[in-house]
Parts: sequence; C-alpha cells; structure tokens
Amino acid sequence: MKNIRKQTYTLEQYLKDMKAEKIRTDQECQRRSGQWNPNMVNELIASVLSDDYIPPIILGEETTANGITRQWIIDGLQRSSTLSLFRYGNAKITKNLDEYMVTYQRKVTDENGNIKRDEHGEAIWKNIECDIRNKTYEQLPEELKERFNGYQLEVVVHQNCDTTQISKLVRKLNNCKPMNQAQKAFTYIDAFASEIREITENRFFKDMYSCNNRDRINGTFERTIGDMAILCNYPEQYRKDTKVGFKWLNENATIFDFNNLDNLLTRLVDSTEITSEIRKLFNRKNGYIFVATFKAFTELGRNDKDFGEFLHWLIADGKYTEINGKTWIDLDIDRSTRDSGTVHGKLDYLTALVKQYFTVIKNVA
Repeated sequence: MKNIRKQTYTLEQYLKDMKAEKIRTDQECQRRSGQWNPNMVNELIASVLSDDYIPPIILGEETTANGITRQWIIDGLQRSSTLSLFRYGNAKITKNLDEYMVTYQRKVTDENGNIKRDEHGEAIWKNIECDIRNKTYEQLPEELKERFNGYQLEVVVHQNCDTTQISKLVRKLNNCKPMNQAQKAFTYIDAFASEIREITENRFFKDMYSCNNRDRINGTFERTIGDMAILCNYPEQYRKDTKVGFKWLNENATIFDFNNLDNLLTRLVDSTEITSEIRKLFNRKNGYIFVATFKAFTELGRNDKDFGEFLHWLIADGKYTEINGKTWIDLDIDRSTRDSGTVHGKLDYLTALVKQYFTVIKNVA
C-alpha cells in the first residue's frame, strides 16, 4: 500500500483542479465522458446536495522524464465530468428524481433583512426545504451552493505510475458502470491511444461515417479505427475479437500506421461527393472495409476522385456484378458482420471489383 495515498478535497477545489488541468480527464485509454443517463446524473448531484456518500475518485499519478507530475482520472470520470458540468456548464437536474426535496438551514431575518436573535443573543435558524428539480447550480439557494462547493470528496491516488500501469488500472477499476467490450478492449492499446483519439476528430466521422448519437462515446469510433489500421496495413492479422486486434497493434504497429490512416481518411472525404447513399455504405458494419478498399485503390496510381466515381457506380449498378459467383448484395446479407471470413470476403470482393471497374467495365462504357 506504500504507493497509494488517500486525501480529501472540497468539491470546489477538486473541480477547480480539473478545470486547470492539474487533474486530467483525458487519459488516452479512459472511455469518454457522457456514459450516464439522466437518472444517474440526477442521483449523483442529489447525493452531493444531501451530503450523502459518494465512492472515492481514483487517480493515477505519473511523473514525466522532466520531473513534471500529472494526475489522471482512472475511476470516476463520469462522476467528475457530471459534477463539473453542473457547476460550470449550466447543466440542469431533470424532473425525474424520486427524492427531490433537500433540507438546509437558514438564519431567520426580519423585514429589514436583519438577523433575528433569541434572548441569549444567538442567531435563530429555521429549516428550509428546496425542490431541486429543473434547477441549475446558479438557481440553487446560496446555502446549497455552499454545501455543493464544500462537499468532502475522497480521492485515492496511485503513485509512481507509467502510462501502461495507468491503462491497466483504468481497465480494472471501473466500478460505477462497467465498460462495454469495445471500451475495455481499447485499454489494451495504450501505446497508440492518443493517436487513435486524434483520428476520432477527423472529418470522416462527422461528414461520411454513418452512426448513432452514442457511437462517439461508447467506444465504436476507437474500435473502427483499430479495424481500419489492421485491414489497411496488416489484413492477415484481422480478428473478430477487438481486444486481440488492439493487443497485436500495441505490440507491432508503428505511429506511421495511424498518421497515414488519418491522412487517408482526409483524402477520402476531400475527394468524394458525399450523399446519403454514400453515408449508408460507410456504416458501422462496412465503413472500415470501404476505407481499406480505398487504401488498396490508392496503390493503383489513379486520381482519388475516381474512387468516388466507383462508389456511385457500386450503388447504382455495381452491386449486381458477380465475382466468384457472389454479388455485393449477396455478401452484405451475412449477419456475421465481424467474422474474419465475412470481412475478408467483402474486402477481397471490393478490391477485385475496383480493379475490374477501371480495367474492364469503365473502358467498355
């Protein structure tokens, strides 16, 4: 236990240290904030305002080569980000809260605002009940603001950690809401986690990738990028199990694989006329396969815009073209979307179809 210390912050000081980036919320392998539903958010804030117990926040402390100490949130990111949004981000407690009346004490005053006192000169106090539903921090009475800011938050600090140790702790110590499979797998690629997170900000994921509203925070983007990196550079290493793929990349990939992938996605977006039909191709099931197809296309020495032409042809007529007795329609029916055989079957079909389109079909037309 000598490498672990415990300390207590006021919530105000803890959130200020977060805001000042003394306590970091962006550890590369940590899942993103925003995992909680509104009911979980409500209950946490109500617990603070009622001075109830909250489990300790767990930090990992790292000292860099130049002697700078950094603290990373290992377990408690959702709690920390939720409380920060309530304090600084104008977040509101919703109406769906079972115990919404919070009691606090206030000094009794007269009509002139003077404090009333008893016969011994002591201030007279009274209990006040506050309905906290639909309130932001700024809408709370001053007494509850003070209670929020002064809340005693327990923190456990794992000292003398390096990046790999912190990633292992992130994987082990998520107690409030378990990580899903993709989020947990991401903790196995600590060597390239920051590069992958940077790629999630590529315009491809905003303009071209078809997804739902939670894919950015539930690990889908990171998993997709890992699949892209493998299929583009080491296709024989592709496996259905995301954890296996991430572990292999962590030990064998290079930073150039991810830098080149980021550039490849930018080229793809810049050279393609993006329509709703194109976005349907680049969905969670097939998006990484089409990116790998584009990578194979770039090795043909053609203009990038020609690939967009191929995609539009595929949507209109090419999906009916048979190669080895299969069409794209036949292949896309398979529900085993991540199975290695299915993925390689689709990639082999598309790369063969690209070559056939530019060497035979387009020339005939």
